[in-house]
Amino acid sequence: MKILQVSHSFLPFNFAGVEVYTYNLCRELSKNHKVYIFYRINDLRFKDYRIFYGNLNGLEYYAINNTFRRYDSFESTYKNREIDERFSEILEIINPDIVHIQHLLYLSVSIIEKIKKKGIPIVFTLHDYWPICPQGQLLRDDYVICENDNYIKCIDCVFHQLSIKKNIFKHYYIVKSILPNFLFRFIMNNYFLIIKNLFLDDKKMIKKIKDRKNYIKEALSMIDVFISPSEFLKDMFIKFGIPKEKIILNRFGFNLNDFKNSQKTFSKKIRFGFIGSILPAKGLHILIEAFNKIKDEYVELKIYGKFSSYKGLLRDYFKYIKKITKKKNIKFMGGFDNRYITDIFNGIDVLVVPSIWPENSPLVIQEAFATKTPVIASNIGGIPELIDDRANGLLFKTGDSHALYAIIELVKNNPSILDDLRKNILPPKDIKTNTMEIENLYKSLLNNES
Repeated sequence: MKILQVSHSFLPFNFAGVEVYTYNLCRELSKNHKVYIFYRINDLRFKDYRIFYGNLNGLEYYAINNTFRRYDSFESTYKNREIDERFSEILEIINPDIVHIQHLLYLSVSIIEKIKKKGIPIVFTLHDYWPICPQGQLLRDDYVICENDNYIKCIDCVFHQLSIKKNIFKHYYIVKSILPNFLFRFIMNNYFLIIKNLFLDDKKMIKKIKDRKNYIKEALSMIDVFISPSEFLKDMFIKFGIPKEKIILNRFGFNLNDFKNSQKTFSKKIRFGFIGSILPAKGLHILIEAFNKIKDEYVELKIYGKFSSYKGLLRDYFKYIKKITKKKNIKFMGGFDNRYITDIFNGIDVLVVPSIWPENSPLVIQEAFATKTPVIASNIGGIPELIDDRANGLLFKTGDSHALYAIIELVKNNPSILDDLRKNILPPKDIKTNTMEIENLYKSLLNNES
C-alpha cells in the first residue's frame, strides 16, 4: 500500500503527543508499505506555501510552510486555497491508496474534498476537539469548560481570529513612537477588547462561527472511518453529528522498546513530576498552588516542558507561573526531546497530570505506565478511562488545588502507596499491535472500495 499521513506538525520540529505517535506509527507501517507524510512547518525565513521535500529515517515527507503572514480572515484558519492547491499537486505525485489524517490544524479542511474526489478512502484519528472548537480544547479564556453551542462565549475566545486583518500591526512602531508609554501599554494590553467593542458585530461573528461548524461537519461527512482513542472523545463527536457507526475506539500504541530499560534512579526525596506543554489548559498553576503548601523538604517537583506563548486576552502565563512559584523544591527543568522520555521518568517517582480541559487520552499517562510510574491526575475527559482510582493511580477533582494538595500529602506521608499502585499498572498497547489494527482497517476500506 501507498499510505499518506497528514498532520499539523511532525518531527523533528515538534515532539508533542500527536507528532510522536504519528512518527512511531509511520515507522512501523513503513516496514511493509510505502509511507509519506504531509505536514505544516512555520519558518519565517521562507515564503508561505513553499513545499519542502525530504526523508526522515526512511519516511518521505512534504512539508508546507504556513506562517500565517497571509492570514486575513477567520475562514483562513480552517480553509486555505493555497494549501488546497499544493496538497492537490502532491496528491497527484504520490497517488496514495489511502490517506490517514491525524490533524488539520494550520492546514485546510478542504483537502478532504480533494482526496474524496479521487476516490481515495480516508481515515481520521481524533486527537482533540479542533473540528468542534476553534481553540481545540473546549476551554474558555477564563479557564471554564465551554458548552460549544454558546456562540457568545465562542466570540470571547476567538474574536482576535475573527477580526484580524492582514496588516493589523503594520504601523506598530509608528504608533508606539507617537503615544505616551502608559497609553500605548494600555492599548496593547486591552487591544482585543477595544477592537471587539468598537468595531465588531456579534451577529456577524456568530455567523462566522456557525459557518465554520457547518463547513467542517460537511467535510467530515466525507470521512470513511474515524478513530477515537477514548470513549469520552467518541461520545463528544457523536454529539457533534458524526454517525456512531463511523467511529471506532482504538487506543494509541507505543514503542515499548523505548521503555524496556526503565529503572528508577535512587533519591531520598519523593519526586513528583510534570511533563508536557506549559499552557493554561495543562493546569500547571493548579499543581504549583498545591505544592506551595507542602512543608516537607523531602519532596520535590520537577517540571519538564517549554513555556509557550499564550496570548488569550494578552495574559502572560509564564510570568504568572513564576509569580506563584514560592518553593525552592519546585524545579523548572526546561524543554526535552521525547527520545529521552525514559530518562525523565527514571528521575521521578510519580507523575502529576493536573489538566483543566477535557483531555482525550493523554499519551504522557500511558508513557508513565510503560515505566511503571504511578499517576495523579484530574478526573476529567478521557483520563478516568486510563486511571482506576486507588488501583493504578489517584484522581482528584479538576481544578481543585486543595484536593491535589491532600493527595500529595497522602503520598508524602505514606510513600508505600506508590509501591501498591505500581503493582496494578499494566503497560500500554504496543505500537506493533496498534499498527496491525490500523493496517487491517486500511485493508477493509480498500476491499470495500473494490
